[in-house]
Amino acid sequence: MSTLASVAAHTPLWVYGIFALLVQRGIAAARPNTVSPARLFLLPLVISVSGAVLLARSGPMLPFAVEAAIAGLAAGGALGWRLFAGLEGYRWDGRQLARPGTWLMLAVSLAAFAVKFGSATLTGWHSGLAAGVAGALLMGAAAGFSSGLLWGATITQLLLGRAFTATRAVRVQERA
Repeated sequence: MSTLASVAAHTPLWVYGIFALLVQRGIAAARPNTVSPARLFLLPLVISVSGAVLLARSGPMLPFAVEAAIAGLAAGGALGWRLFAGLEGYRWDGRQLARPGTWLMLAVSLAAFAVKFGSATLTGWHSGLAAGVAGALLMGAAAGFSSGLLWGATITQLLLGRAFTATRAVRVQERA
């Protein structure tokens, strides 16, 4: 059996469900839409919780995994921020965030999924890797980076919407 077929055969069904959901939500985000803060923060929260569960399995290597996760979170957050900073068309009405359609959210979601899936697959192939410092660093960095990427993208979108609303309010006051 080829390596790819082996990975596909040993991947739990719920992972395919998460992948399908990410693709569906990414395609939906390609069209202009509105989203509540609860829905906006759901994906980064779920990825962060799954990352924390992954870190908890590090056992005695937990301190290394946490340090790598913090570094990964910072790097992913910075990249997520950078990818979305400067995009226009976000509006905040106090309850909903109106977002312009962009394929960028699909790319970010799939990148976060690929990092987590790839690192989990690698440690699954090499079980000894997961027990050592290198594995703890890899898993921590992957969990942190994928969470940070989504948090950076999400927070940037919300701030862009709020900044537009605040700027518009100032312009209205200046005209009055």
